[in-house]
Amino acid sequence: MRWVLVLGALLLAACPGRLTREELYDPASCGECHQEHLDQWQASMHAYAAEDPVFLAMNARGQEETNGELGSFCVQCHAPIGVALGLVEDGLELDDVPDYAKGVNCAFCHLAAHVEGDSNNPIELDTANVLKGPFDDPTSSPAHRAEYSPHLDRSQRESSQLCGSCHDIVLDNGVHLEQTFAEWGETVFADDVTLTNCGNCHMLTVGPEGARQNRSPRAVADYDGVPARDFHDHRMPGIDVAVTPWFAEDDMLGLVQDFLKSSVRSQICVNPLAGGFQLVVGLENVSAGHSFPSGSSQDRRVWVQLQAEDAQGVFWERGVVADGTPAVDVDQGILLRDRTMNAAGEDVHMFWEVEQVERDVLAGIRQFGIEETRVWSFEDVQGRQPERVTLRIFERPIGLDVLDDLIGTGHLDPAIRDAMPTHELTNAALTWQGALGSCVSSDAQ
Repeated sequence: MRWVLVLGALLLAACPGRLTREELYDPASCGECHQEHLDQWQASMHAYAAEDPVFLAMNARGQEETNGELGSFCVQCHAPIGVALGLVEDGLELDDVPDYAKGVNCAFCHLAAHVEGDSNNPIELDTANVLKGPFDDPTSSPAHRAEYSPHLDRSQRESSQLCGSCHDIVLDNGVHLEQTFAEWGETVFADDVTLTNCGNCHMLTVGPEGARQNRSPRAVADYDGVPARDFHDHRMPGIDVAVTPWFAEDDMLGLVQDFLKSSVRSQICVNPLAGGFQLVVGLENVSAGHSFPSGSSQDRRVWVQLQAEDAQGVFWERGVVADGTPAVDVDQGILLRDRTMNAAGEDVHMFWEVEQVERDVLAGIRQFGIEETRVWSFEDVQGRQPERVTLRIFERPIGLDVLDDLIGTGHLDPAIRDAMPTHELTNAALTWQGALGSCVSSDAQ
């Protein structure tokens, strides 16, 4: 474990003297005063960003298939400090650069001085070695200078711009491939009155018995005289998890599953129909501050498993995906993802081939109190009526069909396929048992 190996020497009782710029770039230096922050960050996908074998495989294939024209397109967000220092050009040299040049580390966020756009990492770093933070009365530190920045303040709109400018990706041909920041901007969470920034959800501290809380006042650095501050969790759970051995990967997997489980509200209605029944399914994105799924939605796979049974057992089903099977058509059921195509309208997995995107996700909340439910209807006329109908929702961070594409060209180890998790949105699971013409909602469970 690359970061864990250096921690034994860093458990010091007090902060060091003034850090050089090179030391500020190295997360290990931060651990001398901010050990808990460092431990949390090490488990995050930010730390894993340039170690992820799927990223490495896709970047390597992209460099080959574009004859190097892909350049720094991927690593500008997956290894931004390395790119800024001129140590990383195309990501093919990541095995040979220092650890601090990989991933999205402490310095990249806390040295962010200006954000000059909304996509593809337009972030300029402070050249005066002044670390930014959310406190308008920063405490003097023997290790570094500090100052307030709205980009690190979860109460300010600029903090979402800092996150969003790397989490929105626009291709050279103008296709808006990843749209998390743009999606957030269309929700009620971006409204001035109800402003809820990225960090308000993804940096909540996990308190007693797993409760997630927005405020956790305590010392945030390990040296004398530090006042109590609001502690921000730096694991930043979302959808993705490490698929190779990584720092606290099991804990992170549990945190991600807990984070996802209540994202969607579900409803099923079972109506009478001559010769059978009608099943109406409603889904609503109730907690994600953007669409669901989001991020690289062209790679995500979210599907709904539906099963109807009577006294003789299950006689109708949709979306039943066997373990190890790609969720592609899901038996003509409900599949949420972005479909990416080339100019001829053919499905493609590799982003440098994408010319058009067809969106099929759940939009974020645009107004509190107003339901924005997407509805699907299924009819069956086999002459049987259900006594019981079940609904379950599953999600894979990256579809097995995408991994198979990378495995097929020899760029990805086949073992990664087995390591890709399938999450279940457990709070959305439903069981209907009742009279035809009735409904049941996950709100009631």
